[in-house]
Amino acid sequence: MTVRSRSVVILAAAALLAGVASAFSAVAWATPPTLHLNAIVYDTHTSMGSFSSKEKLYQGTTKVGEDRSRCTETSKTAVHCVGSYTLKHGTIQFSGTISNASDTNRLTITGGTGTYKGVRGTVLTEYNNAGTKAKETLTFK
Repeated sequence: MTVRSRSVVILAAAALLAGVASAFSAVAWATPPTLHLNAIVYDTHTSMGSFSSKEKLYQGTTKVGEDRSRCTETSKTAVHCVGSYTLKHGTIQFSGTISNASDTNRLTITGGTGTYKGVRGTVLTEYNNAGTKAKETLTFK
């Protein structure tokens, strides 16, 4: 193999690797689609100004994961919450301060793992009157 043909092979290999790296980069940074979930509360605990809950998550009738959250009273009318969704392809973390008198709240998506690594966005939660079920919409930026 001549020096010239070796250079052509090296340049072709470099171009191929750059294309593969670009494709992987595009996949890693793609914004996930909006998730529309139905949540059913199955465990709650209240203690000294804090409230924790666990919910089973469904898309239609298919169980797709669970979420956990812990809220701490920050005033007589508000609580600060942190938590995470555990889904098949990763986790999504969220946090924010909400009114403790509202059945609808909006929290901030602060990150994730797996498919959701580095995501940002919002969680809109709309509870039923009993507070046992919710519609949850996760929108990613």
